[in-house]
Amino acid sequence: MWSEEQLQIILSKDKIIQVIAGAGSGKTATMVGLLAEREKNPEFKPNETLVITFTKKATKEFKDRCIKKNLSKDYHISTFHAFCFSILKKHHPSYQSNQLKLLPEQIKWRETKSFFYPHRFTIGGIPFPILLKNKGSELKKISEDLYVQYSYFIKNYKVKNSYFELEDILEDFKEWLLKNSDFLNVFRKEIKSIIVDEFQDTDPVQLEILKIINPSSLVVVGDDWQAIYGFRGADPWPFLNFETYFPQVKKFHLSTNYRSVKEIILHSQIPIRRNKFQIKKTIQCYKKEVGVFQVFMLSKENKNLREYYDTLPLDTTVLVRTNFRKHVWKSFGISEDKISTIHSAKGLEFPSVLVDLTAGWGKIKDVDIEEERRILYVALSRAESTLSVLVPESSKDGEISKEFASYFKKREFLPNLALRLFPF
Repeated sequence: MWSEEQLQIILSKDKIIQVIAGAGSGKTATMVGLLAEREKNPEFKPNETLVITFTKKATKEFKDRCIKKNLSKDYHISTFHAFCFSILKKHHPSYQSNQLKLLPEQIKWRETKSFFYPHRFTIGGIPFPILLKNKGSELKKISEDLYVQYSYFIKNYKVKNSYFELEDILEDFKEWLLKNSDFLNVFRKEIKSIIVDEFQDTDPVQLEILKIINPSSLVVVGDDWQAIYGFRGADPWPFLNFETYFPQVKKFHLSTNYRSVKEIILHSQIPIRRNKFQIKKTIQCYKKEVGVFQVFMLSKENKNLREYYDTLPLDTTVLVRTNFRKHVWKSFGISEDKISTIHSAKGLEFPSVLVDLTAGWGKIKDVDIEEERRILYVALSRAESTLSVLVPESSKDGEISKEFASYFKKREFLPNLALRLFPF
């Protein structure tokens, strides 16, 4: 049932484990297998184990898999934010108020606009989400003083109106642990084992919390090639340099891809292997079937996406970079359930995928190019048997589309594979 790599993880007695799990490698099944094996040990108690997932959907999937395997119902399985919030609601005075509520985005941006209006010529036309992401890194470049003023302004507004934000939960939980040593000691007795899924998308505060708790057993699972949430403050560095924070770690690899055929596995690695900062991997293919990889070139003269889409298999899902690009495909009559942004498709798989590289990717100077390559890798690696890439015939200098299109136009990357390039 289990591969040799999976079995090594499941049977491991190491206190600190890092699992480097490639796309389609069965990481969730392996984690459930690890829990099943641990339940054989009378010293292991499910109610002392916390499983941290990245999304509510992933939480439900993990719980469902545990139920199917007849595992204990006593595990604490939730997102990082949900778990920390539940603890704060029980112990933190500010969170015990029934009037406390999540700050709606429309209200936040309304108040933010009122604050920045007198400084509009200083900040220019930078959208607020970009200006304030990663703890205001862009605003700090413009004015450290303005960042401090805004932070004080929005914090006071939230206190006055009984609001909180998701990032407040983690910061407050961290401070609560640091200021209450008695509580921390009790917490360590109640939660002795922690498993963190999608650890490549951990932000620095989550890492600090894990370091403070320092559980008896810690398992982190992830793939730095799929770290695509920089806009939310996530940072792949904790995963890339995990041994710096937990020197006693034992590393394991899940290198067999059970999802995709060989052609797709090899071609999906073309962009990601150009990144400087990554964990080198050798991905093995489990499937023996022959698949399809093809590149279509969208000419300036003909941009009718419907005509193109109709040449693809009926089960094809189009993956796009932005919601705006999703609306463009819908305007050509493509069903909404056949189009998805790449971020929304993370964790999913489809028989046939079309990756749209013709628009929506922006300019190289405006983004972290290594993260954009990771985003492209996530898109390419969703396909099971058929992968199509739609590239522009030409694009302006400095646009990411131009660089990404060049990856698939050059035969020298994979000389042993037939590359089909179709003008359209």
